[in-house]
Amino acid sequence: MPRPPLRRYFRHGLFPQLMVFSAVARLGGVTRAAEALHLAQPTVSMQLKKLAATLEVQLFEQRGRKLVLTPAGDELRAVCDELYTCLARLEERLATLREAAPAELLRLAAEPEVRSIAAQLLGLYCAAHPGVQASLHIAEREALLGRLAREEDDVYLFELELELDGEPVGRRLSVVNARGRPLAREAAGFLREALSADSYNANREAAEPTRWTARLYNGRRHEDPDRG
Repeated sequence: MPRPPLRRYFRHGLFPQLMVFSAVARLGGVTRAAEALHLAQPTVSMQLKKLAATLEVQLFEQRGRKLVLTPAGDELRAVCDELYTCLARLEERLATLREAAPAELLRLAAEPEVRSIAAQLLGLYCAAHPGVQASLHIAEREALLGRLAREEDDVYLFELELELDGEPVGRRLSVVNARGRPLAREAAGFLREALSADSYNANREAAEPTRWTARLYNGRRHEDPDRG
């Protein structure tokens, strides 16, 4: 919590007021500052008044048509210059960190029978999340279950056969996510929504036999027991 004498410097709107003050001090008048900042003259004048009231000092003196800095205004202008320099230095450091930040990698694993579907899903996800890279690992179910136990991937795509009264009635896809990473949970949710979206199903080739959405039995949804 700021100490009482410094609280005035943490008031909302102080930084924009300092920007206005700096422009007026640099350009020598409210009109030029308003034009440079694309603000109305009354707005600039009001910001100066609020800043002076906050700091409890007079910042300018009117000499003819020109505004001249008071000693307090000179001190504030010097501090504004230091503040801008500090912020510019901070931005340079943060820009370096932004550039160096590695992209997240989404690891999807799928059975060979659903390779094309998995590739389409990855394309959808990457289009919606440009900052995420993706990889696809294809293996038989037994190998995938081993990878799932070790959480070597983020999301797993299995094809399940559905039965009704002991008779096969179709197939559907099961999306399972590893529990370790938030990205895995978020991506699994995205893939499940993509699989159940009518707009996406409508674009699929009619020759694809896999049933993408959860089947309905007598009006009741068949829930996925493997959802993570």
